[in-house]
Amino acid sequence: MQDIFDTKPDTPLAVGGIDGLPLLNTADLFGNSSEIKINHRDEIYRLRITRQGKLILTK
Repeated sequence: MQDIFDTKPDTPLAVGGIDGLPLLNTADLFGNSSEIKINHRDEIYRLRITRQGKLILTK
């Protein structure tokens, strides 16, 4: 199964701040959804936006 992030993005990731780390916008990640799945080392995690606008990551 191919992840959507296995391919090179159409636009480069923004680099945020002085640390040089990639900066991702939640609107780009979530689109119209309030929850996404993340595959990390063959484990599936769920990242969701709460009603209060906070992020919660669960396994």
